[in-house]
Amino acid sequence: MKEKGKIEGVHLFLRQGRLKAEIRILNSSGQVLKAYLPDRELSAMLPRFMLLGKTKDVPIEILDTMEPMLKKLSLGRQVRVWTYKDDTYASFLSWRPVRFQIPDSLSPPAAHQA
Repeated sequence: MKEKGKIEGVHLFLRQGRLKAEIRILNSSGQVLKAYLPDRELSAMLPRFMLLGKTKDVPIEILDTMEPMLKKLSLGRQVRVWTYKDDTYASFLSWRPVRFQIPDSLSPPAAHQA
């Protein structure tokens, strides 16, 4: 399954003491799907060091802070849905296919062009 949809809901939970995010996705045919955010996506949205510092033992109450943050950052965003080992996941769309149109009248600094 490879399709796109929009995030309609987010829920953080613990699985064996580890943080996981389940999201509800509305696809183009109006169907609601459930998927997980991969760890790399969750890490990008909720930077561990910024929220926790160096600690690895975290009070569960921090979920009350983290879930609203994740909701604000993700609700309404489009994702690509895929399966791996019988679980459904969703990833945010890549910047790779995006090409910026630079008007001829602008000469961007060399530092902006790699």
